[in-house]
Amino acid sequence: MPPNSGPMGQIYLGFRSLLVKIAIFVVMAALLAWALGGTLWPKTEVKIVGQPVDIDGQAYALVYQIGGSHDRGTFGLARVDDRGGLVDIRPKAEWKNPTWIDAMAPVMSPDAGRGAIAYQDPDSTWRVVVLGGESPADSEIDGLARLDAGAVEDRWAAARALETFERTGAFTQPAADEADATGEASPAG
Repeated sequence: MPPNSGPMGQIYLGFRSLLVKIAIFVVMAALLAWALGGTLWPKTEVKIVGQPVDIDGQAYALVYQIGGSHDRGTFGLARVDDRGGLVDIRPKAEWKNPTWIDAMAPVMSPDAGRGAIAYQDPDSTWRVVVLGGESPADSEIDGLARLDAGAVEDRWAAARALETFERTGAFTQPAADEADATGEASPAG
């Protein structure tokens, strides 16, 4: 009786045949992906949005990331090295939380020690965050002190808050028009 004719020999030959077929399939899939200009394990594509700003002696930029665990692109803040490469991105596209579904490029205060950025959470809340400087930190982004200056009403309010910060170096909640606060319409003139 031949050594592979028993039940254990047949199981061994079956598993070996299966492993060979899986290996051939993976190699063929990798070659096809390579021939089409891709890869079997896609990576996250990252692009800088706007111009980097100097915060506490380091360049930071807003980045747009496509890939990771989301079915859409997300934004993040990245430190830019001397050669223009991105050193660290927070939050990363691979993270489930937190995510920035929309964001505005960071701005620098007049003293060039601090910066600010505005982003939109997945629950559609716009937040303005002051970065760097001597301010007490709520948390950190890549070792950079981060003070959550608060939620603002909408994208327009976030843009006004960033403009005020860039001009004065201080964050203030944008004041609503008096007509909006009282609910009365302003007279046409």
